[in-house]
Amino acid sequence: LTVGLAVTSFREVVVGDRAIREGKWVISEGGLEICNKTVGIVGIGAIGNRTAELFSAFRAKEILGWSRSPKPDFIGRQVDLETVFKSSDIVSVHVPLNAETQGMIGRDLLQHLKPDSVLINVARGGVVDQTVLTEMLCERRFRAALDVFEKEPLSQEDPLVTKVPPEQVVLIPHVGYKSKEALQRRIAITAGNLRAFADGKPRNLVSTW
Repeated sequence: LTVGLAVTSFREVVVGDRAIREGKWVISEGGLEICNKTVGIVGIGAIGNRTAELFSAFRAKEILGWSRSPKPDFIGRQVDLETVFKSSDIVSVHVPLNAETQGMIGRDLLQHLKPDSVLINVARGGVVDQTVLTEMLCERRFRAALDVFEKEPLSQEDPLVTKVPPEQVVLIPHVGYKSKEALQRRIAITAGNLRAFADGKPRNLVSTW
């Protein structure tokens, strides 16, 4: 989904669709390619690392990654958060929402993004300060593609919908997890967990301590 949102934003897919429906044809001077761009991954666990691999297949110039701990298996270059935002044409967020990550991406980081840069959030809405994000999108400081929001479902009265210029942001309704194949895998894993528990060999345990 992340790569799809990057392509959608860079190649102006949603803007182009809207233009056709409004009887227009030429929408801009042209879109952008992922090739030779720098991609920043915020959160380089299993999902973040796989995302980096997919972007590398598009011949990104460099893959930067940030994590709170060293990740020797990361295929790119691990750097600090500020470097990710200063250097990247695409920033993709892949961290869980907890006390440490709540609002971790705010003005101090977003101010480093370039006008052609795209911030992609398919993690959790609360990781990004949505008020600041909305304000800076209205100012056309950068672009965004969002699958998650602080409050879901997103209200039709939310400023992301009513105030941000539509060419600045792509909004989709939290579908990152929702492919038919992924849902089938969930069912299979759940069934396997129940079977293992019944056999006295529980697996995929979650600690509540």
